Amino acid sequence: MWTTIAILAVAAAIFWLEFPRLKKAGKIKDIWFFSIILFLTTTVSVLESRGVNVPNPLDSIQAFYQAIGL
Repeated sequence: MWTTIAILAVAAAIFWLEFPRLKKAGKIKDIWFFSIILFLTTTVSVLESRGVNVPNPLDSIQAFYQAIGL
């Protein structure tokens, strides 16, 4: 539980540091991209810290290329 709290605290600190700078510059697309990537990486980190088996995305890419014979 403490690792989850620590991960969420680090993610909140990163958001707190970066968001005002992006907002001040008026970079709305960058804010969306930053928020989505931060959310996904935080989610994966929390799942990994909880011991959930998260599949490797490169396995699906490798399977795709093996299926088409490359």
